[in-house]
Amino acid sequence: MLIIFDLDDTLIDTSGFVTPFKLKESLKKLVHGGLCVSNFEEAYLQLLQMDRQMLKSSDSLHQFLMKNGGDLSLQSLALQEMSSPLPEHFQVPTTPHVKEILQWLQPLHTLVLVTGGNPPFQMEKLEKAGIDKSIFSNIAIPEDSKKLPVYKRLLQEFAFPASQVLVCGDRIAMDLLPAHELGFKTVHMRWGRGKLMETQPWVDYTISDLSELKRIIKA
Repeated sequence: MLIIFDLDDTLIDTSGFVTPFKLKESLKKLVHGGLCVSNFEEAYLQLLQMDRQMLKSSDSLHQFLMKNGGDLSLQSLALQEMSSPLPEHFQVPTTPHVKEILQWLQPLHTLVLVTGGNPPFQMEKLEKAGIDKSIFSNIAIPEDSKKLPVYKRLLQEFAFPASQVLVCGDRIAMDLLPAHELGFKTVHMRWGRGKLMETQPWVDYTISDLSELKRIIKA
């Protein structure tokens, strides 16, 4: 079987650790750029609260600037910070049982990582999570986050029938809908932003821990 994983909030806990750190750094950039806040920590808590309700941090930052009377031109500063390198000793936690499950799957299946975003930043997070990239037969990072063309290419490259391809990700529209359109099996990982999304009737499986893949793949 060809098993395709998303990275953020699937293999690593981006929403719980990376995003809060990056939002604080982005807020510092906004303040340095001219945004007036009466209390930095209160403003940070407000930004965090907004982000917990949004599907993208770019939307959270945009809403935060609008609510606080900031110049929207400052948003580019914040977005640059969101994908800038992490501190040298920053560690990125995985979601539960990730390394164990990847090691269990690798000898039996072909594993691929498909994650949208800034390629150097995505690879840095993978490294800081301590996930061995050699586990994956292919790593694809579309900067536009459009996964359908990548899934089509992988289907041709590895020559699996669609019925023998499984995609696991937290985002319904970005990760799973293109997979469903191609006839792949889909697994919705309800972690981080994945908890904000209502699982659709066509999603084959829903999990909150990657160890649950054992029962799915054996089924």
